[in-house]
Amino acid sequence: MTDKLDELLVKAKDLIATGKMNDASEILDPLKNEYPLSQDIARLWCSLAMRTKRTADTLVYAAKIYAHVQGDFHKAQWAQIMGTASFILLDLSGAHTHFTCALKHLMALAKSGKIPPQKALAKRLQSDENLFATGEAENLLWKTCAELAKLDIPAFPFAGTLLGLVRNGCLLDFDKDLDIAVRMESWDACCNALEQAGWVSSPMRIEYANYRDYVHPELGITLDVCGLQARGKQIVGGFSLPGYPDDYQRVSVFPKFDLMQRSSEYGQVWFPRQPEKILTAFYGDWRTPNPNWDTVISAHNLENFTLLVRCYAYHRLVQRWLSGDLAKAWCYAHQIALKDPDNVLALRSRQWMERAMMRLNREIPVWPINQPQRRVYTRMVADLFHEGHVNFLQAARALGTHLTVCVVSDERVVENKGKLPVMQQAERAAVVAACKYVDAVMTDTPVNVTKAFMQQHGFDIYTFACASEQERLDKYKLCESLPAEMIQELTYTPGISTSNLVMRILEGAGSKEAVITSK
Repeated sequence: MTDKLDELLVKAKDLIATGKMNDASEILDPLKNEYPLSQDIARLWCSLAMRTKRTADTLVYAAKIYAHVQGDFHKAQWAQIMGTASFILLDLSGAHTHFTCALKHLMALAKSGKIPPQKALAKRLQSDENLFATGEAENLLWKTCAELAKLDIPAFPFAGTLLGLVRNGCLLDFDKDLDIAVRMESWDACCNALEQAGWVSSPMRIEYANYRDYVHPELGITLDVCGLQARGKQIVGGFSLPGYPDDYQRVSVFPKFDLMQRSSEYGQVWFPRQPEKILTAFYGDWRTPNPNWDTVISAHNLENFTLLVRCYAYHRLVQRWLSGDLAKAWCYAHQIALKDPDNVLALRSRQWMERAMMRLNREIPVWPINQPQRRVYTRMVADLFHEGHVNFLQAARALGTHLTVCVVSDERVVENKGKLPVMQQAERAAVVAACKYVDAVMTDTPVNVTKAFMQQHGFDIYTFACASEQERLDKYKLCESLPAEMIQELTYTPGISTSNLVMRILEGAGSKEAVITSK
């Protein structure tokens, strides 16, 4: 193509990116008529058409280009565009057929030893540019929630926003949007209030009854609003398309939870009283970060892996594969296989991508094990860390999938044993943290282990070992409010203790005489 034509295409692309669709159309419509089989023009024109309610025309035009192009890569590209157009038109069966076609072309490409060229990764924002890392996005969240609360609209942090606040104490710095939820009884009032507050509603290609996107006009931050409603003893959310069959719905199910008010810099805001209930339903093991998580597809609480969800998954899988991002594409194929273990297409796609990544010496992603988490908690002094401590921690870790150890304070040791430990708390905590059986260390927890404390931190089992009957009585007294199934006593390792080590030292352990005596 000529330089002039290239300039026109760049200009049209910029106009589409800035939302000037009419201006872009004035450039692309004549070019489409002049060069009807140009893929570069066709791609831009289809992108424009799907944003300007001409999606049906896109489907016809893309089918014409698909029939014309040669090679599996180009065939896959145009099958993907046809699938996207069908998806927007809510022809989910047609979308599924086109996405399946695209995957078959990509597998054929992989069989020939080829992969799509890898697109350059977008430059990650520096921390001083990232509004989620700087705290500006969080300020906007609380300001918005406080404004809604003043209007008696109980909107609260949800999904990834809630995850960051609970797990990290702040928003996830790699997040892309804010998530809030509101009961459907307050849905219209919430949406109206957001627009009154200056939030701009973003046009959505599929208009769901309980999901809406807004953009902050000054900061450019996106706000996702999710509508929830009670269903018996459950609360349901997701994507709702009234009047369509079950396969066109995405239903996510939560146990009932309560809201409470808490203070923020901008006034009172609403927050889940039991955020762990929501997070566990959504993410399963929400404490283990998973950078490849996709809320629409990965959610543990999907009622069914419906055709709607499957189309989302296939669309994103093909999109990543076409961009050469095999790791992300592999993760989507893996997630489909987790939801539908008999999905031959997803399994074969994953296998072909694994072969390609091995050939290219790329790392195959590790998806966190999809298993119920059983979190174990214990308290210990761990002074002069020795074999008995290691045996205890190994046995404690074997009780579950995660072990948290509270290394008690020097003051608590004095209260309990009448003397200071040899090592200070910070020194003892550092040694325990280095033990391979320990996942996390705490240094400030209540002496009495209550059910409320265990639930607050997601602990399932409290464990300890006792060197004497008196120590057993004391330790059971400290957890007397726990149900029996949450308590597990382990065997104490005989013949070794901190006191024993201190005596060896005092008796001159390490000297020549002590070595001879020990023999």
